Amino acid sequence: MEALNFVPNQPIVGYVLAASLVVGAPVLLKTLLSGGGPLLSRLASIHGVTLITALTLLSLKKGNSLFVWHVIGMGIAVFALQPAAIHAVLSRHSAKDAEARKSKVMDHKFLQVAVVGCVVAGFLAIFLNKPAGFPGKHFQSIHSLVGLLGMSLMFLNIVHASWRQGSPIAPKLLWTSVLHRTMGTLAFIASLSAAALGLFNRTVVVDWAQAPVQFYRPHDWHIMAGWAKNTHGEPTAWAFIGGVGLLLGMMLLAAPQRKGDGKKAE
Repeated sequence: MEALNFVPNQPIVGYVLAASLVVGAPVLLKTLLSGGGPLLSRLASIHGVTLITALTLLSLKKGNSLFVWHVIGMGIAVFALQPAAIHAVLSRHSAKDAEARKSKVMDHKFLQVAVVGCVVAGFLAIFLNKPAGFPGKHFQSIHSLVGLLGMSLMFLNIVHASWRQGSPIAPKLLWTSVLHRTMGTLAFIASLSAAALGLFNRTVVVDWAQAPVQFYRPHDWHIMAGWAKNTHGEPTAWAFIGGVGLLLGMMLLAAPQRKGDGKKAE
C-alpha cells in the first residue's frame, strides 16, 4: 500500500485514481491501437494523452501537492480517457458485425467508468484541499461552476446509459439515443472549457457568505493568473490552454464523420 500513498495528506485520492487507471489504462491502449473509427478522433486522443503526460510530468517536477492531483486527476479524465471513450463508440460504426460493435461499446463503457473514477479523485483533491465548510470557498469561480456543470452532465449521462442498457448482467449494448449523445457532447465541452478556464485564472464571481448571495465580475477577470502561470510561466500556461482548445476542436470535427447512425440499433 505504501506505493499507492503518492498523494500528500490524502492517500484516498491516490487509491481512487489508481483503481480508475487499472480499469481505464488497458482499454485506452486497446482503443488507440485497434483499427476503425475516425482518424481525427484517434489523433485527438493521442494528443490528449500527450497533453496530460506533459502537464503531469512538468507539474510534479515543480512539486507534489494535493492541489496538483486535482489537475492530474481531472486532466487524465477529460484529456485522455474521455476522448478515447468517444473514439471507441465512434469506431463501432466501422465494425463488421454485431459482436465487434458490442466490443467497441464495452470499451466505451469501461473508459467512461474510468473517467468517472478520475473525476471523483480530482474532485476529492480540490475539495479536501480547501477549508472545511460548504459551500464556503467551494464553487466560487467560473472555472469551478463550469466544471460543476460538466460533472453534473457526465453523471446524468452515466445514469441514463445505465437505464438504457438494462440488466448489468446481460446489458443491451447496441442502442442509440440523441439525448445521450447530446448530454455527452455538452459534458465534454463543459469539461474542457472548465480545464481551459482553470489554466487561465481563478476568477471568483460569487461569495456564498454574502446575504443575499450576489454574482459579480471582477475587474481583472481577463488577466491570466493563478496556479498554471505561477507554476509553469505564462507562455507554457498558454501552450496548455491552446492544447485544450485543439483537443476540443479535433473531437468536435471528428464526431460528424461517424457512419451508420441511420441504421436501426440492434
